[in-house]
Amino acid sequence: MVDIKYQNALTEVEQILKYTQEELVCKIPKSVRSFIKENKNQNYLTSVISNKSLEEQEILPETQAILALFYRSYWASEEEKQEFAKQDAIELEKKNKTVDEILKKEPIEDKKMTQNVTTVALINTETWYQKILKKIYNLFQKKTRQK
Repeated sequence: MVDIKYQNALTEVEQILKYTQEELVCKIPKSVRSFIKENKNQNYLTSVISNKSLEEQEILPETQAILALFYRSYWASEEEKQEFAKQDAIELEKKNKTVDEILKKEPIEDKKMTQNVTTVALINTETWYQKILKKIYNLFQKKTRQK
């Protein structure tokens, strides 16, 4: 079962996709679109408005994350995907260095605690997220201008 905040986000995503260029929507696999339809919150009223740009919309952070994932997975050009992969590698290397430095400074004997430190250090990687959202905003602004 999907958490309610993600159900609400899926409702917003579905509403946003209604105002998205058909060629972009078609790039999202049918299985993903079906998942959205089946798992959205039927009772959630979105605040998504068709005549506002995506940047002006007040959407949930989870909605932003899903749209960023769509951009990264389905809408980005091959060059952009390669750039994302490079950025990911750089960020992962930074995080691994940080974890190594933490572990060297304070030796941790408990294996479970070491795993937690590694997990915490790897969770906070959102540098690509902001860039993707800007690109998505630009896509929706182009569509809004065309209308």
